[in-house]
Amino acid sequence: MKYSFLISFILIGFFFTSCKKKADNVFLVNEGTVGFDGNGYTDSFTILTSTIREDSLKTDSLSNNLIGVINDPFFGNYHARSFFQFNLPELGKVISSGTLDSVVLFMQYTSKTAYYGDLNSELSLNVYELNTALSASNAAYSNQNYGYIATPIGSYTGKLKVNDSIKIRDLAKKVTIAPTLAIKLSASFANKLFNANSTDLASQTAFLDLFKGLVIVPNTSPVSGNGAMAAVNMYAAFSKIRVYYNDTMQSDFKVLDDSRRFSQYYVSNQNSEITKQKAAGKKANFDTTFLQSMTGAKTRISIPYLLKIAKNKSISVAKAEIIIRPVAGSYGTTTPLPARLLLLQPHPTTGLNAGIIDALAFEPFYGGAYNATLNGYKFNITRHIQNLFIDYQRYGKDNNNGLFLIIPTDNPIAPSRMMVDTRKKGSNPGIEFKLYYSEL
Repeated sequence: MKYSFLISFILIGFFFTSCKKKADNVFLVNEGTVGFDGNGYTDSFTILTSTIREDSLKTDSLSNNLIGVINDPFFGNYHARSFFQFNLPELGKVISSGTLDSVVLFMQYTSKTAYYGDLNSELSLNVYELNTALSASNAAYSNQNYGYIATPIGSYTGKLKVNDSIKIRDLAKKVTIAPTLAIKLSASFANKLFNANSTDLASQTAFLDLFKGLVIVPNTSPVSGNGAMAAVNMYAAFSKIRVYYNDTMQSDFKVLDDSRRFSQYYVSNQNSEITKQKAAGKKANFDTTFLQSMTGAKTRISIPYLLKIAKNKSISVAKAEIIIRPVAGSYGTTTPLPARLLLLQPHPTTGLNAGIIDALAFEPFYGGAYNATLNGYKFNITRHIQNLFIDYQRYGKDNNNGLFLIIPTDNPIAPSRMMVDTRKKGSNPGIEFKLYYSEL
């Protein structure tokens, strides 16, 4: 078999797990076969996959916030509640000399597609006033909570209508605005804002002593297969607390860039298969693994014997990629596949999610977006794999600590989930690791 003939195999994307020089020939072996020319091979590219717990996430700097609850028959109940701090519209502007009409919380939906689950599900949401100030200096994570007054100051029961514009009062007229969730707040809370005095309104600090913020809490337990979550953009034009007074007057309190806001996520009642995998050790291997955003679950991918091929030789990597596919029939209209995935690595000290060098490139190179033709996700990890070989060959360091497959926290924010086909053998494997290299 001549070299030029073998190059044609490379160009059409043939799956090589190793490339060995012998005289003037190049011998290629494919996992699950005995290779060309009768050569055997060692199972150097065993892939181990399992589901593990996802880390808590920093949620105070996300582009948007999630609200809602979903009862997934396999992934369990997952909830999102969001905390918001509001700013004064104007220092010292006292409006209590007028006549109070009402106070309404408006939360503009991020977009018509920024939701997950069944929009026909009816949900119940409660609005509570915080009695604990949101920290001005510390980061806020998805597992954090802040205290709030037990009696709700507003509630909503109905569908998350991310596609429907609404009419609101704006000064003396009715106007139509983008899809927005509107919740009327209680008379007692309305009077608190309306009757704020000049001392309360003298500064943002003084105002936050009076009103520390709100939290939106799902207050429903949807039946299996029901529920929905939507993203709200609290920086949007129509997101605000609006105080209506004197029939035609209004005063708006907004979430601004320096306002604190974050989302809290929690997941319960996951299927026993997920909890079993989370309890398994690092050497465990499963043919189906699970991804769930909002700290639900991620997949650990290990290629434990990767560096064996560089034990007595130098390796130059031409290309390395991983292909991931979903389990057939595990997704649908109300539970679509994630728009993109991320492939990361464990931090060498903390074990938490850390980037790989390939992720610094533009997305078309690194990959991770859903490919309908492939019905899966492809990642280019050439530089990451090459660096592993360099560290091993030059410095004797084994930094092959595996990879983490996750659903991104942001861009987009979506409470997606996915069953990952991680079968390694057979004619139609769900996960593939392709390595093209030369021995120097």
